Amino acid sequence: MKQKQEENVTLLKQKLIYYQSELSRYKEKLQQYEQSDMMSLVKENKNLKGELENLTKKLHELKTENVLLKELAFQSEERYKQLKQVQKEKDELERRLAEMQKQTEEEDDSDSWFIRTLKQQNAIVSPFVQPNSQQNAEDE
Repeated sequence: MKQKQEENVTLLKQKLIYYQSELSRYKEKLQQYEQSDMMSLVKENKNLKGELENLTKKLHELKTENVLLKELAFQSEERYKQLKQVQKEKDELERRLAEMQKQTEEEDDSDSWFIRTLKQQNAIVSPFVQPNSQQNAEDE
């Protein structure tokens, strides 16, 4: 019986050694997995930090661009207002010019045929224009 017990003890020791070696092998594998997971997490963390930096730069650029666009929009609005004002002034001047032309035409229409002909031949000088002979005499 003693031999049987010794065989059982030897068998148990062998099983114990086997399980200890399996346990150490599994611990080693687990450690490798943890290290590889940690390395992949470190790499992923680096990549995410790089992306975060890029996105932060882009955000800053967009904020700067937004400020510039707002300033340009304000300037454009001011120019538009100035153009509107100039257009109003132009329209007013054109209206006044049309009125003056109409008055001039009415005055010309009121002249007789004889006076219009003399004016066309420069025989009658308008009060605003000096005759050529008088201008030359004054210039000398």
